[in-house]
Amino acid sequence: MNHLTVRVSRFKFHLSILVLAIVCFLMSIPALAGDLYLNLIWHQHQPLYLDPQTDQLRGPWVRTHATKDYYDMAAMHAEFPEVHATINLTSSLLYQLDEYYVKRLGPYLYMHEDGHWAIDTTKFFEKWRGKTDPWIDLALKPTAQFTAADRAKLLTDPWNAFGISSVQIAHFPQYNALHHKNRDSLNVENMTAIKAWFYLAYFDPDFLRGTAKIDVNLSDLLNERNDHFFLKRPLTERDANRLVADAVRVMQQVIPAHQQLMYDPGKHTGQLEIITTPFYHPILPLLIDSDIAHICQPRDSLPPRFAYPQDAHAQVAKGLRYYRSFFQRDAMGMWPAEGSISEAAANIFADHKINWICGDMHVLERSSPQNLPVDAPYRLHTSSGDIAIVFRETTLSDHIGFTYQKMQPVAAAEHFVNEVKKYQPKANEPDRLLTVILDGENAWEWYENDMDAKIFLHTLYQKLADARRDKQFTCVTPTEYFQGNPVRQIPAHPVSKLNRIEKLWPGSWIGASFDTWIGEDEENTAWEYLLRARQDLEHSGLAQPDPMKDPPADAKQLAAWQAYESIYAAEGSDWFWWYGADQSAPAGDRPFEEAFFAHLRAAYQHMRDAGVNIVTPELKPILSSEKISLQEGGGAMARSEVRDSVTVRFVCDANGQKVPKAIYIAGNLPQLGSWSPNVVALYNDGLHHDEQANDTIWAIEIPVPRGAEIQYKYTNSGAPGAWTPSEEFPQANRSFTADGPPGSVIVRRDIFGQKD
Repeated sequence: MNHLTVRVSRFKFHLSILVLAIVCFLMSIPALAGDLYLNLIWHQHQPLYLDPQTDQLRGPWVRTHATKDYYDMAAMHAEFPEVHATINLTSSLLYQLDEYYVKRLGPYLYMHEDGHWAIDTTKFFEKWRGKTDPWIDLALKPTAQFTAADRAKLLTDPWNAFGISSVQIAHFPQYNALHHKNRDSLNVENMTAIKAWFYLAYFDPDFLRGTAKIDVNLSDLLNERNDHFFLKRPLTERDANRLVADAVRVMQQVIPAHQQLMYDPGKHTGQLEIITTPFYHPILPLLIDSDIAHICQPRDSLPPRFAYPQDAHAQVAKGLRYYRSFFQRDAMGMWPAEGSISEAAANIFADHKINWICGDMHVLERSSPQNLPVDAPYRLHTSSGDIAIVFRETTLSDHIGFTYQKMQPVAAAEHFVNEVKKYQPKANEPDRLLTVILDGENAWEWYENDMDAKIFLHTLYQKLADARRDKQFTCVTPTEYFQGNPVRQIPAHPVSKLNRIEKLWPGSWIGASFDTWIGEDEENTAWEYLLRARQDLEHSGLAQPDPMKDPPADAKQLAAWQAYESIYAAEGSDWFWWYGADQSAPAGDRPFEEAFFAHLRAAYQHMRDAGVNIVTPELKPILSSEKISLQEGGGAMARSEVRDSVTVRFVCDANGQKVPKAIYIAGNLPQLGSWSPNVVALYNDGLHHDEQANDTIWAIEIPVPRGAEIQYKYTNSGAPGAWTPSEEFPQANRSFTADGPPGSVIVRRDIFGQKD
């Protein structure tokens, strides 16, 4: 062997040793895990309460939630710069807030000689009496001048000045005492207090305590003791006027609060991504083709087919145009009303240059490919390119919406953060995006141990900020996640690189179906009414307006535009939501039926104004008189507090089921857990109406309001708040009406997993 050969052999030997050493070193390095990102989305929505005939809002709920929730839910984020989140503001909410409150009341604000703000009542009434909401006029009108109609609006109509949750009103004992006082015994002083309390109790606690960031301070009216507020002196007419003025001043700050914190993807500044929804909050897949519900509701009877995809396009275009008028930029994402998506709906969103939309994890579970994890966004191919979809982690979202209402606030915040941490990627796993979506207004008034959830939210945000500091997970907005944010060291996750959904299941965030809005007799009749009106408009010869243009100036052309606008309003999801047995409005369903009918009638009136020879068809009530009577209890307050009750005995036969823990019930009433699964347990101890201990029969007795519409299902031994895999049938609910004499017992006998 020559020297050259020896040298080559030695070189190869040493090289192999070096390679082996490098491999061993690399193998000794722990595999890196991806990062966890939390995508928190607050949904803010109110239906269109407008009576088109009177140009007045039927309900005050945009105003009440603006002073209690809409300003504060945005402004609170400024205290926690690392907590980035998304807020959805629907067009129907923004329109009422801006047009009927800010614009109509704002010009009449002035500083009173007592040092507090006031409304110039004389000038306001000259221009806008009866043109905001009725409780504005009642607050500004001397109580001694009330008519019988005024008194009814204040005290006994389905919507009245005691429209407030039992948990919320308990913080104001004097208001609560008036609530339980005999209506016939109320004098002028009492009614003056009631109309003022209806405003005062709907201000965020920061305003009551004088700790808010804007100059609205009501602490001179109240003393606080143990989370309860008491008047320092009786409420007067001047106080009522001042409270209207202060409510307007808060409402003037709602949109600016969102604008100031709005995330700018170009500059990487701000912390709130603001998005919107198709204008009147319709169930978009059903507008495109209502027969799509056959896929997710195969056992339900459906109404005649409603298929107007052009209306779906108009609703999206109008929502985006209105959004631009406030925020001077295009929305990057959209929350489909009620999380209702389908492939056809995704196509329309993509057609309008929307980058991302939202769905629910139960929709993802039924999409393909199967077994896709919820802690990731996905892309769906459409005719206009790929669109990203983030899917709501239902259990975590429902924890905030329902489970935490009864917990201590600090413990609830700790529980949420610990549950989020469970999604942290393991070695060699990519980045994860965990999405939590829920209403940003309705849950807080039910937090029993924490007024308006103030402690919970502040504790939660501090813990979310701490998690970022400790590199456990980071709160982001979807656009920030997709495009990246170098200022916060967040890499881009381009939509084109996301895993693809091949087949998207059609459904909403309620049971992965549309059965809350279609499929029950009342709902189907409402769709028939809408279909007839839409077909009459289609055959009228009036051209559908361009949704991207302003209303025309010509009277007849304007009437045609208004006819379509009325139909769009009637397409809103909220009217169908309250029909049927699956949802129950706190004060009864009648106000929503009246609003739905008003939009349909307005469409016909506008057609006639546009020169069409057409008669408004008879709109027979969909709600029966018996149902209305039961719901409203003779026109008193919230039905759950004034109607006689009945007891329902739920008996569930779990024969053939392995029950390691218990059978639970979840349903649409607080007594049934407000749809939080594995919280309300049935009994099998022989002591609670199940007759024999330790057999297969489980039972529980629950008092409910007489005439209540009950929706429920059973779950088996799952974790609190977790539907999967414990629910008996994911795509359906059980339902009945609790009819019976006062004090009677209704027995519901069911077999687990077998419906009807």
